[in-house]
Amino acid sequence: MKLVKTHGSLNEIFALEAAPGTWASDAELRKFVGAVCSRDSWTGGGDGIYLYDASTANARAWFFNPDGSSAELCGNGMRGLGRLILDRRGTDTEVIASGGRDYTVRRAPSTPEGVRQVSLALPPLRFDDTAMPAGFAGFTAVRVPNPHVISVVGEYREPDLIELGKRADEAFAEGANVSFLLPLDDRGGREVFVRTFERGAGLTPSCGSGVVASRAAYSKVTGLDPAERLVVRNAGGVASASIDVRGGDWYPVLEGNATVVYRAEADERGGQVGPVEYACDENAAYATLDDRNTAFLRARGVETAHP
Repeated sequence: MKLVKTHGSLNEIFALEAAPGTWASDAELRKFVGAVCSRDSWTGGGDGIYLYDASTANARAWFFNPDGSSAELCGNGMRGLGRLILDRRGTDTEVIASGGRDYTVRRAPSTPEGVRQVSLALPPLRFDDTAMPAGFAGFTAVRVPNPHVISVVGEYREPDLIELGKRADEAFAEGANVSFLLPLDDRGGREVFVRTFERGAGLTPSCGSGVVASRAAYSKVTGLDPAERLVVRNAGGVASASIDVRGGDWYPVLEGNATVVYRAEADERGGQVGPVEYACDENAAYATLDDRNTAFLRARGVETAHP
């Protein structure tokens, strides 16, 4: 089976052309996901995997966290998967069904470093105005459609994010992705830093759905025009997000890199079959962008563990 490792802002997501029914049972599928995503694996590990079926006009996809649990969406992974399908079909726009919803992916201009980018249009998000549990007062709850809670902070403290991220599994019935958003004031309020503790994965370099959830929360808290393009920096890279408001609904658009790390072959147990072929030029281009982003954040006093 052809296994492709991609990343969006260093959030490493695998793509594999296979349906969940390829495995004899859910238990076997979970073992496969765990084997592929393990940081001790020949794959180098990852933050999740998209299985997909591109045999129909609109491709279908299923996302799994490293622990084998499923999720409706991985925004960074959907960009990577979308790029693969766009390249395969030679098209500029594709629609991919995942978690019972449709997502539109489009080619976007490459960065000055030569990093390939993809734009992802998502279904309308929803604010959840129910009361917050203890410890999460002042957070904004957003479904994208997976659940997120976001706090706009005046200072970023990573240990606090990790603690709240771990508590979210018990505090929320479905668990929740927890994000801190720090405005970068010297950029006129149009650039922010976001870091997310993801349910089922932990602290990751970036979370695509966390970026758009944070973008929506930022407008709700500050009054910033949702349609305005906001640059969102995180530990793993740079993305942008805006909200298209139509008929009272908020439709987020996420744009960022869709980088292929390597292509390989795997068996149904997650074992290696054949050589690993790295996309050296793509990885080098992204390394340049990543170094510039890391220097930018350090110059502004943002202390965060780099992946």
